[in-house]
Parts: sequence; C-alpha cells; structure tokens
Amino acid sequence: MKNTEYYNNRSRRIYIIFMATIVTLLTIGIILSPLTFKEQPVELITQIILMCIVIYALIHFVKTDNTFSKVLFTTIASLYVYIKFWTYPETSTMYSFVAIIPIFTIFLYNRVAFYIGWILNVIIGPTFVLLITFTSLKNRFTYIALDPVGNILEFLAIQFILLFVFLQTETKVIELKTYHNEIQQAKQLNSIGQLAATIAHEIRNPITVVKGFVQLLQKKKSMTSDDQFYIETMLKELEYAQIIINDYLSLAKPQTETIQKVEINQEILNITDLLASMANSQNIGFQLNLNEILTTKINPIEFKQVLVNLVKNAIESMIEPGYITINLTRENDYALIEMIDTGIGMSPETIEKLGTPFYSLKERGTGIGLTVCYNIIEKFKGSIEVYSKEGKGTTFRIYLPIHILE
Repeated sequence: MKNTEYYNNRSRRIYIIFMATIVTLLTIGIILSPLTFKEQPVELITQIILMCIVIYALIHFVKTDNTFSKVLFTTIASLYVYIKFWTYPETSTMYSFVAIIPIFTIFLYNRVAFYIGWILNVIIGPTFVLLITFTSLKNRFTYIALDPVGNILEFLAIQFILLFVFLQTETKVIELKTYHNEIQQAKQLNSIGQLAATIAHEIRNPITVVKGFVQLLQKKKSMTSDDQFYIETMLKELEYAQIIINDYLSLAKPQTETIQKVEINQEILNITDLLASMANSQNIGFQLNLNEILTTKINPIEFKQVLVNLVKNAIESMIEPGYITINLTRENDYALIEMIDTGIGMSPETIEKLGTPFYSLKERGTGIGLTVCYNIIEKFKGSIEVYSKEGKGTTFRIYLPIHILE
C-alpha cells in the first residue's frame, strides 16, 4: 500500500514537472515568436488562446488523471501542433513534430487516447500532404510538395513505429502489473500462513478436546430429544470450526512434495464417485466425457483437493436439479479439464476476485478454498480459467502439463 502511494505521488510529481516545462516552453515560444499584434493579430491571439487551453488541459489532467482528461489533453495538444504547422510553413521540423503527436499518449499510457490520436494522425497527416501537393499551398510548403510520396511513406512509417513502441510498452506494463500483483499476493499469503500457524496451535487442540467430551456425552443413554439435538448441533459447529482451521492450514502449510504420475481420468472418476451422494441429494447428476487417457505429474493429494473443491462448489451453486459436465481433452501439451455447471453464474466483477484470500460467495465460506486451488495448479505449471454468465452457469477450465508415459 505504501509502495503504491509512493509511486502514485512520484508519477504526479513527474506530471507536474512535465506540465511546468511545457508551460514555460510555450510561453517562451510566444514571447520569441516573430508574430506581432500589428502585422498578424489573429494568428498571435489564436496561439495565445490555444496556449491557455493547453495549459488548462494539463492542469485538468494532473488534477483528475482519468481517461477523459488524457483524451482532452491529447486532442488539444494535437490541435495546437497542427495549427503551429500551418502557421509556420517555412519551418520543416514542424512536419516531423506532427508525425510524432501520438508519442504524448505513450507517455500518458492510455489505450483510448493513443488509438484516437494515432488513427486521426494516420488519416490527417497524409491528407494534408495531398492537399498541399494539389493546391496552391505547395508554394508555402515547398519542402513537402517536392516529394509528396516520400513524405507520406515516411509519415506512415513513423506512425507504425510509434504503434509498435506503444504495444511493446503496454505489454511490459501489463507484465509489471501482473508481477506486482503476484508479489503482493505472496506477501498476503505469507501473513496468512503465520496467522494459520497461530490458529492451529491456540485453537485446534482445545476444539479437539471439547469435541471428544461432547462425543462422550452423546453416548449417554439418559438424554432427552432436546439434549440430543443440542449435542448434535454442537458437534456440527465444532466440525465446521475444524474445517475453517484445516482451510487455513492448507494455505499455510502445503502438502509434502510427493509428485507422482497421476491418471487424470481415474482421479475424476474417483472424485465423482466420492461426491455422488452429495450430488444425488440435490437431484444433480454427472455427465463425464473422458475419452482420452491423460497423465500429469502432480501431488495426488493436492490434485484431489482441487477437484473436490471445484466439484463441491459446482454442486452448491446449483439451485435447481441438473447436470455437472466434466470434459477431459488435450490442448497441445496440456490436459484440459472442463467443469461446467448450470448454477447461478457470476458477474465479471466476481470472477476478477476469485482466488483472492478471504473472498467467498458462500454465507459461511472462509474464502480460502479457491485460493488453495489456484496455488496448487500454478505450482505445477498449470492454470485455471473461469467463464461465467449470471443465471446461465459457470465453466472452470484447468490446464495441466501432460506427462508422456514411458
């Protein structure tokens, strides 16, 4: 959190320095301009007005730093450069400056602003060259009229270089953001691990003792039906407390690394057999399409944990009777396990948060189960993708590297 705040403040300082530099240069440009109020009052007033608008757009951008302010600044800055280009036809460098207009948005890093500026530049730049070449304007812009084809090709080449730079920059920024998020999650999981260890030592043992005494009481014959109900309720709640502790321990202390060759087909069959009674009690069936025998190298206990968690979630998400479809196919070097339910589905915002520690859609969920699933699959070089639509159901896609049997 502190790092994020630091970098946000640092970016703001850079923008302010950038703004001050631009304002200073624009002001010096007006002062040193050959234009005078006597000879060219309209051009000079236009430049002063435009300079004020550019300054306003810069201030608005620094204050708000949103997409609208970035698009506004890009549009006004582009307009300013184009007007300067027309005002000073004898300055050949202005044409080069027009060509690099989209570079503003690369520094601002905004997709919308970049593509708007880039598309307009690709259209307007060559159009201006043609307009100059085939009209009397060629007498003013002689350096352009001498080689119109070469100027257009060079202009377009610069645009595509800038597009390449933007796409590369965007890719790097996305990679850095992903890396930053992974580091933040790792720190959070480490904190949870320490918390889980404390919970295990301080709470697990007393709960086990209490549960043992309650089970002894349950064996007593001289109990009313109310007493029996109270004891059963206590046992259920104690079991629930143990489930929560076990979830935390799964996150804090992963299973010992016993990596084995596992037949995915067989594991899916084992899990569906295990959870068949739970599914049947809610009038839910399984449709299995396990046509290929695929093997992966994984910790079998952890793999079972992932499958159980996801199948249980699918069952619990289905309000009405239906089917859970499980497909197993091969995609290049990966085994793809698809779990498709016809449950209540999820919004895009909910999907974004899946796998985040403590985030749960269940009333009494810990928000740890899916986090553990994501960690296990990623640990074995796999990935989990989620597709869902509210009211239509959810599809979990698990990718695991295929191990070729020798």
